[in-house]
Amino acid sequence: MKKKKVITLAVEDSPSSIQHLNIIKTKLESRNYTLELQKIEAPNPSNSKNLAEYVQKQKQSIESLHDLILNSEVDGAAYNMIHAPLTLPGELILSGTIRQDVVRDILLTTDGGSLTNLSSNKIVGISNHRNSLQLKSVREDLEQEFSFENIYSKFQDWFSNNPSSKALILSSEEFNTYDFSKNTKGFFLPPRTFVPAPCQGTFSIISIDDTKSTTNIHNLIDNPRARVETIIEKIISSSLNQNIIQSAGIHAIVKGEAITVMIQLFNYPSQKHINLHQDLPIRTYFESAKELANKLNKMVSDFD
Repeated sequence: MKKKKVITLAVEDSPSSIQHLNIIKTKLESRNYTLELQKIEAPNPSNSKNLAEYVQKQKQSIESLHDLILNSEVDGAAYNMIHAPLTLPGELILSGTIRQDVVRDILLTTDGGSLTNLSSNKIVGISNHRNSLQLKSVREDLEQEFSFENIYSKFQDWFSNNPSSKALILSSEEFNTYDFSKNTKGFFLPPRTFVPAPCQGTFSIISIDDTKSTTNIHNLIDNPRARVETIIEKIISSSLNQNIIQSAGIHAIVKGEAITVMIQLFNYPSQKHINLHQDLPIRTYFESAKELANKLNKMVSDFD
């Protein structure tokens, strides 16, 4: 029997990371590779005083993953694409990108009904600022209950008490990561009104340029379509300030020779928002995404 080759990846120890790594593991095993992991502790939002402190801790966590690669302790590092810097340090490159087949938000209820048909006495569980503002823009009458920190512990028993009065909105990534499907049915929310978060459902693999392991990772794992879509989302999101990006919906979809970009930005204090849909040419997607980002920044300046 042919001996399996080993690829070692550093990763944050979180449910979302493990979910994506299972996909990577399956791809590698089908090509006679074994995946080994070196885990580091993931930042916990509940241990941060504010968003700025959490963002700084997340940045430090990513830097620790990069150090493991640069010190030749692992072949690469895998983490959510939204945390990948546009300019990587040293000889590091984006060697692999994977994305869920379905990138949408899901409405969970006991009967699987749509948002339009949701009765006004429902309490809707929300796990992020983006969904909160999106829901408010289309169903201001619905009461919301928030959990921006530990989604699973907050909502795992959400439907156990008076389930007929409850609903829950999650990203498809959160829905797949945790078990919210017991005694509930899901309804995919329309992406034009619930634009997914930038790089939602996307995992990046970072490694050192011009090495055999990087070539193997790229050939075995990389999804070119996902790479183009999420690089566009990353370019646009990186140009926005932190107060805007935490509630932003930015989603790109490759359609033949064009990429459709859907953007939803909110400024809650001023009640202003931006809904923009634009097609970019795939041949010049990088430059076109930068031009769109500049256009957005001019529009956002009118928020204040």
